[in-house]
Amino acid sequence: MDGVLIAYLPENGAWCKQDFPHMTLVYAGKLDDRQPTDLNEITKDAISAARITGPFSLPVTSVEVFDEGVDAVDVLVMYPTPQLLLARNVVKHWDESEFKNDYKPHATIGPVGSAFADSISYVDDGAGAREYREYDRSYTRESLPDRLYFNRIAVVWGDKKLVFNTNSF
Repeated sequence: MDGVLIAYLPENGAWCKQDFPHMTLVYAGKLDDRQPTDLNEITKDAISAARITGPFSLPVTSVEVFDEGVDAVDVLVMYPTPQLLLARNVVKHWDESEFKNDYKPHATIGPVGSAFADSISYVDDGAGAREYREYDRSYTRESLPDRLYFNRIAVVWGDKKLVFNTNSF
């Protein structure tokens, strides 16, 4: 990773199909475009944001596909609480994303199709051979949470991560 961001981390990431389950609060651009002293300032702002929210949960409002083509991902979209929006305002001046004026809190599940279960039914002919019978791509709501609980905040600086427990603020 060559980016810089502030993100809330969920208590449980069992639903996620990637290594770092998170909800980005602000994407601060590429590491090469940042000064080394920015790390201290971004970290101070992340701690200020965490003090505003403390630990919190957000209801999942939908599952959507973000981006197009090769980079397409399935995401859990969440309802933004007033506290979350206030925390975002504290760090918004760091935002370098193309969506800076259209903040939509979400957590990536994984590559497009990750929110669905591919199930295949087979017919057993008794000889141990399993013949393909039917393919069903169905949404697996039971494996996805209906709300996420966030109890940590992270400052990601390239490959480095500073993680703070929001209970301690």
